[in-house]
Amino acid sequence: MPSTGDAVITPSMEWVQVWFPMSGGPASALGIGAEALSLDRVRLPSAPWAALDAAKGDIFRVQQEEDGRLWVREKIEASGYCAIRVMLASGGPLGPLDVGTRVILEKFYSLGVTGTGMFGLTVIDVPPDADLRLVRQMLDTGKRDGWWDYDELCVTEEWRSLATP
Repeated sequence: MPSTGDAVITPSMEWVQVWFPMSGGPASALGIGAEALSLDRVRLPSAPWAALDAAKGDIFRVQQEEDGRLWVREKIEASGYCAIRVMLASGGPLGPLDVGTRVILEKFYSLGVTGTGMFGLTVIDVPPDADLRLVRQMLDTGKRDGWWDYDELCVTEEWRSLATP
């Protein structure tokens, strides 16, 4: 354990790598760091990059396999967050990949939405207390104006109820 003089610093949480099985694409699994809650429970610090019915704060049951990896088995508790993948439009008005990714995140920060991104690909974590109508409106406007396209990776019933007919 790290030590500073006589004081012992105890980490407040343990982080582990968990694996989501995937199908239908080039990868067979996606690994993501997660907060270990117990030997068989983890909480995600952010949404994964793929459509895995997983969002920030969701709690999953995991099982360690013979290969030593922790594999996700089922969602135990949904956090209420929505996970949306936003892809920068090639040649769009938001600029090159590095700048455009930052601009996407900045646009959503004003709505209380956080996320991560790189190379023109961003996943935004929409909290349950965000104004979902404004977030959806910004997503739809950006898509219409050629800024980005987006996919709903993991959304709530409330989010679905706001879908435009």
